[in-house]
Amino acid sequence: MMTVFYWIRGFLFTIVLYAFTLFWTVICLPAFLLPVRMREFVPIVWTNSARFLLWLFCGVRIQVRGMENLPKEGGYIIASKHQSALETAVYHSLLPQVIYVLKRELSWIPIVGWWFKGTNCIVINRAEGTKAMLKMFEQASERLAKRYRLVIFPEGTRVPVGKHAPYHPGIYLLYERTGAPVVPVALNTGYCWPKNKIIKYPGLVTFEFLPPMPQGLDKKEFMRLLEEKIEAACAKLPNPREVKK
Repeated sequence: MMTVFYWIRGFLFTIVLYAFTLFWTVICLPAFLLPVRMREFVPIVWTNSARFLLWLFCGVRIQVRGMENLPKEGGYIIASKHQSALETAVYHSLLPQVIYVLKRELSWIPIVGWWFKGTNCIVINRAEGTKAMLKMFEQASERLAKRYRLVIFPEGTRVPVGKHAPYHPGIYLLYERTGAPVVPVALNTGYCWPKNKIIKYPGLVTFEFLPPMPQGLDKKEFMRLLEEKIEAACAKLPNPREVKK
């Protein structure tokens, strides 16, 4: 019975979020006349509104740990675990000047896709192979020099809790080519927001910023250590649905 209740709450959340997204992105279209940095209020307001709606309809709350591990100056790279759709949206409410590395297909979404490109996100065409990577390095270096926080998901896709997917080496190439700090992030969002599911379970999910990766690592050691750190930290996070309030 509770499962049906949670499904209804998740369905209502989805409908309201989609409606708000359409409303907000349309009424903000005149903001494209503003400089890029002034347009950043659009995703910030949207993200905080989405968090509020998620709590209101589904009882999902967010806590953050490890903020002391974030670099104090300059831009840096966030290497985030990816379990649900939540982390694709929430970082704007956690950090200033956030941008994402996105596959080109997401930029084709009407109106919303315009905002991805209009707020300095890096859009890549995977079909271009090496050419796409070179473009990404160039754009990433430019954004990081302007103190942006660049979010990338090394797994490349959402991976359900308990499952494993290989980490892609693009994160190492960014680390090597840009010299920017790489901050791993562990989380447990998949317990409350399962992949490709309408249902949402109430709970207090955690985003944990881990100490930055050491500089000067070779590819093999970097990839091994990054995956080890993220996966070990995720394994220590409790199931938010089982934590007593």
